[in-house]
Formats: sequence, C-alpha cells, structure tokens
Amino acid sequence: MELGLIANPVCCFLALYISCKKPHVLGLLCSVSVVIASVIIYTATLSPSPWLVGTTEGSFLIIILNVLWTGCISYIKVNVASVLQKFGENSLLFCGIFTQLGSCLGAITIFLINLKTNSFKSC
Repeated sequence: MELGLIANPVCCFLALYISCKKPHVLGLLCSVSVVIASVIIYTATLSPSPWLVGTTEGSFLIIILNVLWTGCISYIKVNVASVLQKFGENSLLFCGIFTQLGSCLGAITIFLINLKTNSFKSC
C-alpha cells in the first residue's frame, strides 16, 4: 500500500513533463488499467487462498499490480484534466462531479456485492 501511495504523486508529477493528450493512447492506458484492476479483484475474490499465496512471487506480483494500477489511474486523471482545461471551468467541474459520482457508485456496488454474496471471505 505504501508504494501505491508513492506512485500517485510520482505519476502526477511525471504527467507534467511527459504529457499525453492523444485519445487513443489514453484509451489504451484505460484498457490496461481495467485489465490490471480485473486481476486485482479476481485475486481478492480467491481469498483466503489466492494463487501464489505465501510465495515471494505472489507478494511481488500483487504489489507491482497495485503500484501500476495506481500510477496508471493517476497519470490518466492528470492528462484528462489537462485536456478538459482547454474547454473551460465547467468541463473540469463536471469531470470532478462525475469522478466522485463514479467512486461513490463503485463503493456502493462493491458493498452490496459483498453483503449479498459473501464473495470476499476473511482469513
């Protein structure tokens, strides 16, 4: 988790110098983020005994996936905000609103899935 917290500001800072405003590249990064998030969620559903549990490779893989996902999402957010900045203040406002709304809906969805299906089991 600590490395993921470091990845966020590093990738935001990186986006200032290596900016990418091409929609197809941002779309590719979004696709990569979805794949990484899917692997992370799949691994979480296999709890308490996911694949490679108790091995150095498994721990390393999960840490790397979390850092890559956090970095990818941070980089995408900064670049989308810089693209929307050209369209005025309202576009950034609506971007923020929809980002928070999506986060809220995602949290509610995961809560309901966990509550109703017992998909995630405690160790």
